[in-house]
Amino acid sequence: MRKRINLLLGVHNHQPVDNWDHVIEDAYKKCYRPFLDVLEAHPGVKMGVHYTGYLLDWLVEHHPELIEQLQRMIQSGQVEMFTGGYYEPILPTIPDAHKVGQIRKLSQRIQELTGQTPKGLWLAERVWEPHLVKYLAEAGVEYLCVDDAHFKSVGMKDADLLGRYTSEEMGKMADIFPVSKDLRYLIPYAEPDEIVSYLAALATEKGERAGIYFDDGEKFGVWPGTYKTVYKEKWLDRFFTALEKNQDVIQSVTPSQYVESVPSFGRVYLPTASYSEMLEWALPAQDMNALESALKEAPEAHQPFIRGGYWRHFLVKYPESNNLHKKMLYVCEKLEALEKKQGFPHVAAQEHVWMGQSNDVFWHGVFGGLYLTNLRTANYQHLLKAEALIDEVAEGEQFFRIQTRDFDCDGQPEVLVESHLQNLYLDPSEGGALFELDYRPKAFNLLDTLARRYEAYHDKLAGAVYEEEGSAEQAQSIHDRVVTKEKGLEKLLHYDASRRMSLMDHFFEPDVTLEQLHQNTYEALGDFIDQPYAVDVARDQVALERIGTVDGRSLRVRKTLSFEKEAAKTTIVYELTNLSETSLACGFAPEFNVNLLAPDAPDRYYYLPQGEPASGRASGGGTAVAQPVSLKDARMVSKGVLAQTSAIGLKDEWMGIDYALHFSQPADVFRFPVETVSQSEAGFEKIYQSSALYPRWQLELSPGQTWQVTIEQVIQSL
Repeated sequence: MRKRINLLLGVHNHQPVDNWDHVIEDAYKKCYRPFLDVLEAHPGVKMGVHYTGYLLDWLVEHHPELIEQLQRMIQSGQVEMFTGGYYEPILPTIPDAHKVGQIRKLSQRIQELTGQTPKGLWLAERVWEPHLVKYLAEAGVEYLCVDDAHFKSVGMKDADLLGRYTSEEMGKMADIFPVSKDLRYLIPYAEPDEIVSYLAALATEKGERAGIYFDDGEKFGVWPGTYKTVYKEKWLDRFFTALEKNQDVIQSVTPSQYVESVPSFGRVYLPTASYSEMLEWALPAQDMNALESALKEAPEAHQPFIRGGYWRHFLVKYPESNNLHKKMLYVCEKLEALEKKQGFPHVAAQEHVWMGQSNDVFWHGVFGGLYLTNLRTANYQHLLKAEALIDEVAEGEQFFRIQTRDFDCDGQPEVLVESHLQNLYLDPSEGGALFELDYRPKAFNLLDTLARRYEAYHDKLAGAVYEEEGSAEQAQSIHDRVVTKEKGLEKLLHYDASRRMSLMDHFFEPDVTLEQLHQNTYEALGDFIDQPYAVDVARDQVALERIGTVDGRSLRVRKTLSFEKEAAKTTIVYELTNLSETSLACGFAPEFNVNLLAPDAPDRYYYLPQGEPASGRASGGGTAVAQPVSLKDARMVSKGVLAQTSAIGLKDEWMGIDYALHFSQPADVFRFPVETVSQSEAGFEKIYQSSALYPRWQLELSPGQTWQVTIEQVIQSL
């Protein structure tokens, strides 16, 4: 009897919420359409296909012909559609009702468009936690795919992972397919004959085994070099042809066909996991190289039991990710309270919340993810739009409140100041800093920035090969590429000592330079950054106070924030008192950060509010000849020092936002762009995160003396 093996192929196609149209259109031309064209030309090849909801809606609007093509292929039995969370959330990290709701929404949308009700689910980033089974079953999911590494971590061997297993949670069940890492790394990089030989070697006379492949669709045309390999050099056509020629051994079937013909291999319980690369990325950066070394040194039989971290640790590794996640949970809480009070769902707010759960910006690995400012902005905007809809019903068109709660779930309370015009979130335990600043009329978080921090891949930057974007000649796994999209990026590897926030109270030597601030090479004289402040909350005021030291002398810093209820205006009064018995001379600069997204666009720029002298210093700090601030050197990417100015502003004509700071005493205002160096599938790249502002005053305080300054922060619509 001839030996046989089943082949289950699947592709997952995804675009982040509100990604640029030209990016999705490019993916359509290079990947989504040509892939289906080649597949349809090979009717003997069956396939599971998954589109996330945002991409599916985009295709319906921009390319309905692709939906018609899918309909034909579904009717012929060639394609089986997979469901998932509509906006591709990490399912374990969103509320349970949202898990079920997002899955049901996508299943219904697929049924409406194609007539097929999905049975299988694509699990976003294969982030698995055991309790998911219960909610997947509730949402109508019968089976899903995760990586074979999930199975190997409980002691299962390669020979065991050629079929599906059944898992349960509180008596609810779902079947799980282990996706082969070998096949993920062979397709589409190995020659088709090599893949055929690999599969044929696994065949048995009984024919119950399955080779299981389910991976990103974008690796067939969008990833560097793959368009040339997959389509111009006809790799995909040759691969499908090879499968058809060997169909007497390799039987291409859809997952549902396999489920109908081959029973489950048995019961399994899997631990929390994701694919091996994701677990590596979730580790602290300094530990990633240690994991790599451990895997290389360990015997092959031991390697499955050496694993990386845990997906949720991204919320620790990157406090900015945690901020966005807890903002999502906070808005979910508001939504739940409103719907409970009303007795019916708020559909529009719910949709925005779900869009704000899109997973891309909560983590970072070989893809830009969290580092991409436009994607973070999209999540925040949807959450803020949802919040506005909810608060309008629950609070009225105008409201103001201050509450204390542990917003970020770190065991310490934060202070949340909210109105119909702005949100200001303060963290007394972290230097009394302002960590979120939402201008609600534009649904925009001006403090959505990212600190410059060490990443393990920075060690490879010096050896990276420069490659112009789009010039990759051959397909190569994104895990093996060490290229840079820009020369000289190693010069930008400056690391921040703490998270980028506002109202961070810096003390340093009087002669500190712009470059020292920019590169974080100055000597900090105070102990106020990231340290706890006492907090006093009144009806419309928040006072934060700390007694610390500056250059060995005792100093009390008190900052009192007062809020206007009918304007997005905050008045900040600083009082600094020298409590020591000796005089104190130093520079004092509260840090501000503002992200207007575009570093080099002519409609995003610094300006001096009316009545201010247009004088400044050249980039680089130190002494320089005063010069006018023109539009060219006022870009968000510019560096400089404005000498003795009483105000500075930033305008975003595209978004229609005007942000300004006014000082009761003139200050030297240092400014520079916060730019990170991160990796993406295309290589190392520089990304503008925000513009940092340091109004600096030179202090000379005698014993017992108090110095005071008032800063007005004003946000308006243009």
